[in-house]
Amino acid sequence: MIRLRHKLFIHGLRIFDQISLAISLFITVALAKGVYSLPQVYIVFNREYKLFESIGLIGMLIAWTFVFNRFIRYDTNRFVNFNQQIYGLFKASTTTAFLLLIAGVVFDFETLGLKSIAIFWCINNLLGLIARASIRLFLSLTRRFDSNSRNVVIVGTNSLAQDFATKISNNAELGYRIGGYIQIRDEAPESTAIPLLGTISQLPEILENEKIDEIVICIPFQKNIDIITNVISLGYDLGVVVRFTPDADYARLIKSLHIETFENNCILTFFRERHVLQLLVKRFMDIVGSALLLILLSPLLIVVALLVKLDSKGPIFFAQERVGMNKRSFKLLKFRSMVVNAEELKAKLADQNEVDGPVFKIKKDPRVTRVGRFIRKTSIDELPQLWNALIGDISLVGPRPPLFSEVEQYDWLFRKRISIKPGITCLWQVMGRNNLSFEEWMELDKQYIDNWSIWLDLKILFMTIPTVLLGRGAS
Repeated sequence: MIRLRHKLFIHGLRIFDQISLAISLFITVALAKGVYSLPQVYIVFNREYKLFESIGLIGMLIAWTFVFNRFIRYDTNRFVNFNQQIYGLFKASTTTAFLLLIAGVVFDFETLGLKSIAIFWCINNLLGLIARASIRLFLSLTRRFDSNSRNVVIVGTNSLAQDFATKISNNAELGYRIGGYIQIRDEAPESTAIPLLGTISQLPEILENEKIDEIVICIPFQKNIDIITNVISLGYDLGVVVRFTPDADYARLIKSLHIETFENNCILTFFRERHVLQLLVKRFMDIVGSALLLILLSPLLIVVALLVKLDSKGPIFFAQERVGMNKRSFKLLKFRSMVVNAEELKAKLADQNEVDGPVFKIKKDPRVTRVGRFIRKTSIDELPQLWNALIGDISLVGPRPPLFSEVEQYDWLFRKRISIKPGITCLWQVMGRNNLSFEEWMELDKQYIDNWSIWLDLKILFMTIPTVLLGRGAS
């Protein structure tokens, strides 16, 4: 019965969100047409819609359903806090507003200008916020009277288990009552207000005699795999919900877990890319951004090409084999800023290298030409890489593509930086560039990979502008 109420509850919320979208759109169109009272509502429908427009409207409503199911967790998980719910609502509402803006442009709806889109976004978020706040308030009140509560036992008595129990106790609206701790074999019980129900060997008897709805496992993963699997099997056999909160060392690994099936085989996949939509946006940004910059900067590119050709003998561009995503090779383009035999002279200058790690850099490199010093200082020599970004070799933002000789000298953990597509600019370039040590450079790339998002890319792109104009860290 509880599961049925939960299903009705989440489907009701899903339907409410779609109705809220329709109401928000209706109010937006009504306000745009000057409707401020109920008797004037007929004005909204006083327009003949073409078949093409009607199909587009239906398609948009279907797209909205997918968007909300993508960003909002419609489930009965009690551990989804209010902030997570509101964040998901704002992301879904912002995406639907963007789709509405596109529809307004494609179908030439005069009532869907930027002002109307802003009104739609505000109304939709307000309705969703009121609904979720009301639900949380209702649940808090019912659970305060000991209604709809769930009894839970915690496997483990360590600091992780006690910290988790404290968080549960501090969030009464979750509706959990902690029955007690279960001690594992090598764990000494610590003083606590919550009782110790018994040891792990007594868990089947405890579940049989006590009213237990859920088991939460709070013990180290690596040295307790057998206990964890036994508890999970026990919960499955008895129909008791089992949750596992891993220690910090394994939290990120398990968080990336994705379960699939293939030919009746169950497959556990780790580190599968889950940012498909964001990656699509990133590629769109690369194509549009690089193409636009190539067009706008074409006069500068022509002038620099002439200067490079007149300054010294050799080709205008320097194409060098670099390491791309997962060790795929590609030719990286630059304006030539050194003499033609620069690679041959590199061996003679090896003892003058001024940076640590496998990278080779000299501030006053004798191989650099007169024009080369200027275009390297201003990063103009990097502009031909916009072509690499346009054709997909690299991205506008990402770790700088290394040489194969550099990758061969990487420590094991540094190899993660070549697990994604390299880029023209990155955190290293905006945070100090050649003024940073090799270790700091690698750490910044690791931070970028672990925390990647479209917003981080946009932030780096905006930070790149003053960095390039002021020549920070360039040599």
